[in-house]
Amino acid sequence: MLEPISLGQGRTNCPGLAADERGVVMGQKIALFFADIARAVGFFRSYSREVTLDEILTSLLIQEAVSERGGREVMIQFDVGGSYAADRAAQAARMHRGRPFTGTDRHFVPYRDRQSPLGYDLPGPEEVLADPGDLVLYGQAAPDKRSLGRRIQIRDLILGLSPRPLTQAEKQTEQYDALVVRVEKGLSKEVARYLWHRQVRSTVRPATTSKTSMFQKGPREVQLIRAEGLPRHVAQLLHHTPGVKVFVPVQPHLLVEWGHRHPIALESCGSAFSEDETILFHAPPQKVERLLVEDDDVDIKDLVDVVIHGPRGVLAPPEQADATRIEALDVELKLARLPRAGAATQALLIPLDRLPWFIKLVYMLPAAVLRAYEAVIADPYIIVINRRGVHGIPFGEPMTELYPQIFVPVGMQLLPRVDYDLLREHLQIRPDQNLYFFADDGASFAVPQESLHPLSRAVVAQDRAQETMLELATRTPADELGNATVRHDRQSVFSLWRGARVETPERVPELGPAVKPQKKALPAPEQAQADNTPDATDDATLIEPGDDDERSAGKPA
Repeated sequence: MLEPISLGQGRTNCPGLAADERGVVMGQKIALFFADIARAVGFFRSYSREVTLDEILTSLLIQEAVSERGGREVMIQFDVGGSYAADRAAQAARMHRGRPFTGTDRHFVPYRDRQSPLGYDLPGPEEVLADPGDLVLYGQAAPDKRSLGRRIQIRDLILGLSPRPLTQAEKQTEQYDALVVRVEKGLSKEVARYLWHRQVRSTVRPATTSKTSMFQKGPREVQLIRAEGLPRHVAQLLHHTPGVKVFVPVQPHLLVEWGHRHPIALESCGSAFSEDETILFHAPPQKVERLLVEDDDVDIKDLVDVVIHGPRGVLAPPEQADATRIEALDVELKLARLPRAGAATQALLIPLDRLPWFIKLVYMLPAAVLRAYEAVIADPYIIVINRRGVHGIPFGEPMTELYPQIFVPVGMQLLPRVDYDLLREHLQIRPDQNLYFFADDGASFAVPQESLHPLSRAVVAQDRAQETMLELATRTPADELGNATVRHDRQSVFSLWRGARVETPERVPELGPAVKPQKKALPAPEQAQADNTPDATDDATLIEPGDDDERSAGKPA
């Protein structure tokens, strides 16, 4: 009988059990029992997708466990580091109808489940068998003693399995960085030429079969071509070619036929196989092929013989000729005009006798041109430069910057077209110091770059501008202008239409004292009309327009 582990139980009756950090009571090992080898293979197929088998290969044990009652099961036993790793193994085993047990030496109890989340233990010490044999399984019934039989290696188990074909959905999503093409010795040269023609980066490694048949004189030789980035249609063409097979390199020494997948994830159990030989898993009905591969890789381009065909047939390989070093060639550098050649005008060479024309043209140039253009006088030329293009000046010889700091006439070229560094070396051109001009009908000359100034600075002299500004600043406007007098006439209803007039009279009348308004009766309409005569305004006091009170105060009584 078994008892569930209670929370906080510190001591166990079954030897080898202990609680981990989660409080789960378990042993150092986990033992999984399956009814047949097919279910054991299913466990490895599911477990290898989640966990790397290389972690358990050192302690992995696959044996046949024979019960004293006559039953036989396949036992898979390995070490676990805690309940997390044991949970993954137990879950994968239960998916294939396996029974998980845990223990340390030879005493095993069922691993925890939903009925007992913390594990199981024996009711008392008297339940422990004194002679467990190879191992004993404690259950709800009587203990089951087991004897271990034939042992199965994980390597043999993997080699005995055939790859399964991929589904259509898996083929569309499957992607590989590289594929390995297995080629018979007689076809290796043609396949290498085809891959080289398709510009597929490949390397070749010769291989021989590790086992020979009694019908063969010696080991069979094949070629393994590793192709990177092989297109899918090319791989499909090679795969259906007799004598050629395409494989997927799951591990450097483990290859699975293209379009198939091994039941067990081979990428998680590479250490189970020796690296001295390369194993090829063929699709059924073919079997596994084991090859001895050389370590050195040879680039495919070194194995392809290139034949050049000429007008008269195949050209012979080139032979080395006697070569003599050329020290110097007397070649003249010419300034030639090329037909239909054009370029942007970046400089102008204006003859110096056109200086009066140029001065008159300056008055018509916009401010942007005066600011952007640079100019200098180098006898016998006036040089105007703007590397973005010179516009608005209708005379002068147009020049373009053929090389940095080198200007030639538009439509001309320096022949032969030598490199700029070589040209600068032979003409002894100083970089970042001078500008060099090669005129069409004159001698070449150089101009220092620091002598160039903006055209606006060259037009307006600094000393003359200061004198003019000083003269304008010292003039007095009162000396040039006379005294002005403002007179306001009596305004009518539409006074804003007439406005005010500015006159300069010969004599300015003096303003008298302000007249205090007096209250009096309004005159009759005839009398008011008579008083409103031009003579009544002769002695009128100046008033501000728009002020009703002051206007009434200035009227004569």
